[in-house]
Amino acid sequence: MATSTTDAEGAGDGLSRLLTESAEETMALGAMVGSGLRVGDCIGLVGGLGAGKTTMTRGIVLGARADAEVRSPTFLLHSIHPGPVTVHHFDLYRLPQDTDLRTLGLDEALEGGAAVVEWPERASSVWFNGWVHLTVVGDSKREVTLELPFPLGDSGRG
Repeated sequence: MATSTTDAEGAGDGLSRLLTESAEETMALGAMVGSGLRVGDCIGLVGGLGAGKTTMTRGIVLGARADAEVRSPTFLLHSIHPGPVTVHHFDLYRLPQDTDLRTLGLDEALEGGAAVVEWPERASSVWFNGWVHLTVVGDSKREVTLELPFPLGDSGRG
């Protein structure tokens, strides 16, 4: 995994840009993100169809030590993956712009867990404290930009 990182001055978090060369590397990066999740975190996954959002989510769930297999949620709006920090996986692809995430139970989900939201641009950005942008740059290569509320790989939070 090639990295190029810029941290926000004076903050524990920042902006990181990385290049993953395979789905396995994208998932491993997701596991690093997942290891830092804490109750109340809401991470928006931004990218076009096939950008690797579900692969990233699989890694996040793995890193958070949550249970259950992550599937592409094409027809599911909300999947729950129980663990030390329960990970709620939301997919807004089939919902209209300006969807109120309270109607999907996001506020309750964040009281007892963390959330990963695919297609977050269909909802208000006020819910999100972190972002993962995935861009296809080759057959299996992805440029991943992370804006997280914690340092990458910061396990032991929770």
